[in-house]
Amino acid sequence: MPPYDGTHVKDRRIAQRLADEVGRIEKQAPFTVALAYPSPYSVGMSSLGFQRIYRAIQETPGMACERVFAHDEDDSPSHLVSYEGRRPLSAFGVVAFSVAYELEIGGLVRMLDSSGIPAERALRNEHHH
Repeated sequence: MPPYDGTHVKDRRIAQRLADEVGRIEKQAPFTVALAYPSPYSVGMSSLGFQRIYRAIQETPGMACERVFAHDEDDSPSHLVSYEGRRPLSAFGVVAFSVAYELEIGGLVRMLDSSGIPAERALRNEHHH
């Protein structure tokens, strides 16, 4: 049996948060963007800027958005997935970050690193889009 990594706890937490949400826009489209916030869910969802970007992407014809947040304190660092599709950040062709202030840049770099996406553009290749 593999070691417990907290994956099921995070999946249950995501499912509960989605069930509790009001105003989420359910949408499928040919092009999906990962909209990432470099802080935990509670901080990201309190950001009006993040919510506005989410709505703008969801209202754009042919585009959909899946949200990704930095780990909560008790999450396994290897399990960073989108809320809507439970897809890893590295599975998206486009990753957009909403950053409210300079101190969140460290969270942005940690999210990229934990997803296997080099933070430096020069280190990315065709596998990183």
